[in-house]
Amino acid sequence: LPGFYAGKFPVTNALFEIFVEKTGYLTTAEKEGYGVVYQARRKRGMDERTGRERVIWNAALVSQRVDGACWYQPLGPGSTLHRKRNHPVVQVSLEDAAAFAAWTGKRLPSEAEWEAAARSGDGRLYPWGDAWVDDRCNVEEAQVGDTTPVDAHLEAAGPFGIADTLGNVMEWTLDRDQTGENSRGPCYIVKGGSWASTSDICLCSRFKMEPDTRSNILGFRCVAS
Repeated sequence: LPGFYAGKFPVTNALFEIFVEKTGYLTTAEKEGYGVVYQARRKRGMDERTGRERVIWNAALVSQRVDGACWYQPLGPGSTLHRKRNHPVVQVSLEDAAAFAAWTGKRLPSEAEWEAAARSGDGRLYPWGDAWVDDRCNVEEAQVGDTTPVDAHLEAAGPFGIADTLGNVMEWTLDRDQTGENSRGPCYIVKGGSWASTSDICLCSRFKMEPDTRSNILGFRCVAS
């Protein structure tokens, strides 16, 4: 590949908020009035009534369309970005991600560029090497059930210093899926898994999404030539 620069972190809520304030941009979720919200299978938290730790178990990962869910209320009305300024922005479509990237003079990566940055020069399966290590990223086993700060696992960044590539949020790329189109048109490749992924995820895993997809497990990072 020709040389390129890759964002060290996924784009955060704080940065996306500046973009919106400066441009007045409306995301796909805001224009269409809804986003998709996933509920974790396992989530550890604090019982506000008793102050004791509790774990929520669900039979399956579920998702639903939620009216009003968007980047600044990622779980729908009543949710906020309080204490989430340094979390990755979510509920953004491919168009939203490309608009932010263009505003900053950057662009979205191709799948090959994303993998080159994340897998480093030796093509490793995980940012830290070729063997799974617990507690190195925000996936289902961490029982967070939501996004975490993009710098929460700096010790797990690869040799190139590109952080938070596995778990937390899936990330858009510019590559179309070449296996065929569905009735709604082309799909695009997303990478990296999310907080809802299990530990069988790796950096070469790939998923396909329709370009207007937006949810609380999907974000992006930028690159520059």
